[in-house]
Amino acid sequence: MTIETHDNKYLKNCLRCNHEITDLTEDHIYCTQCGSPIRNECTGTSSFITDINEIVEHDFEDEEEFVLDADAAFCPKCASPSLFNQEQLIEVKHPQVEVVKQTGFKITGDEIPF
Repeated sequence: MTIETHDNKYLKNCLRCNHEITDLTEDHIYCTQCGSPIRNECTGTSSFITDINEIVEHDFEDEEEFVLDADAAFCPKCASPSLFNQEQLIEVKHPQVEVVKQTGFKITGDEIPF
């Protein structure tokens, strides 16, 4: 499925309600009819991270967003889910791979391994 966008990567029509997008002001990234995002961005930026304990993947000095292609499910720089992926507006063909880091073993009581 091809998703049509304007030159600045704003959708031509909302993916949720099909409303025609004509307002291309940089700070308007949501549909005025249903509230869905109309520009795909990396959710690993500080503008999307609200939990102070969550890792910010992209830390821009001026808080600019990392704008992605409309059909991108994940950020090519950090593998964070895209905004369209997070809002389930696009089909994700492959689930995100999560790397689990093991920091060590906790041994308690009679669980000595030797």
